[in-house]
Amino acid sequence: MANVNMQDRLVGAGVPAQGVKAVPAVTLITTTEKLLLDQTGATAVVTVQPTGSFPAGGSQDGIKFVVRASFKTTTGGSSTSVVSIYKGNSIVSGNKVASITSQSLATLSASGFLEAHLVWDSTALVLSGYQTGAYGTATPLANTALTNTAIAVANQQALQFCITATNGSSVTGTTFTLVEFVIDNG
Repeated sequence: MANVNMQDRLVGAGVPAQGVKAVPAVTLITTTEKLLLDQTGATAVVTVQPTGSFPAGGSQDGIKFVVRASFKTTTGGSSTSVVSIYKGNSIVSGNKVASITSQSLATLSASGFLEAHLVWDSTALVLSGYQTGAYGTATPLANTALTNTAIAVANQQALQFCITATNGSSVTGTTFTLVEFVIDNG
C-alpha cells in the first residue's frame, strides 16, 4: 500500500491495460532471466527522482531509501523461482542489487517480498546498504549484504531500478505476478 513516504510505485496489472505504472504478469518457460515490462512494453522502472520531485539544489546524497517488491509465483512444475532487483533499466550482472529464491515448488504457489535498503554517496558515486526478504517457505534473507557491493551510480538521476524473474529449472507454465514495486524513504 502506498504511503506519504513513497517516491515511485508500480503495481501488478490485470486486463484491460492500466498504463505505464502497471506491470502485467509474465509466463516463465526457461531458466532465462526475464526483465519485467510495463503495459506499454517499456522496462518497468522505479526511480528515486521522478521528474520534478527534488527542489532546486535538493539531493539524495546520504539519505536512506528502500527499493521494495512484493510478488507471487505459481509454477507449472517442480522448480524454484528467483527474483532480482537491478540498478538501471536492464540486466547487467555488476548492477544486481538484491536477489531471493523460493523453495522448490511443485505446481504450487508462493508469495514473497524483497527489499534493498540503500544509501547513495555523491562523492564516492556508489550505492551501499543491505538486502532482506522472504519467499514462500524458503529461509528468509536476514539483513544480508547486497548482491553486489559498491554499485557505481554516476548521478542521482541514475538512481533507478528494474526487476526480473527467473525459473530455477525449465518448466512450462510458471506465472510470475508483481504485486508492487516501490521506492520509499527508508
